[in-house]
Amino acid sequence: MKIEASSLTTCSVVKGGDKISLGLVDGAGRPVEVKVSPSDACAIAMTLPRLLRNWLKEKYQDPTLRYVFPLDGWQVETASDGSQVIVTLTTGQGFEVSFGTKPETCRSLGSALRESTAEGAKLAVPMAN
Repeated sequence: MKIEASSLTTCSVVKGGDKISLGLVDGAGRPVEVKVSPSDACAIAMTLPRLLRNWLKEKYQDPTLRYVFPLDGWQVETASDGSQVIVTLTTGQGFEVSFGTKPETCRSLGSALRESTAEGAKLAVPMAN
């Protein structure tokens, strides 16, 4: 069954925590609820940024375009076992994503950010690790 959604209405965790519910309105105006497992929700979350980038590329025929979220906050923590650093980035609209990485990667990122924001510095090429 294919559903063409006209809007997203609600998103919630189903009581008990075994499913995530996505409420939609279909093209005919009928409410639709899609329930997925947390692992499937994770797969969707991991896929959406790439899909948005591909959408921009397809729509505007410009591979340099990016769908950019406004970064409003960040938090850095150490994992409970001390082996990783957890970096959480947040927007004011409720979007939040956490990355686990090695301390060396954080140092490299910190250096790249420091260099790119130095007085008069301008990035000519996107930085990647």
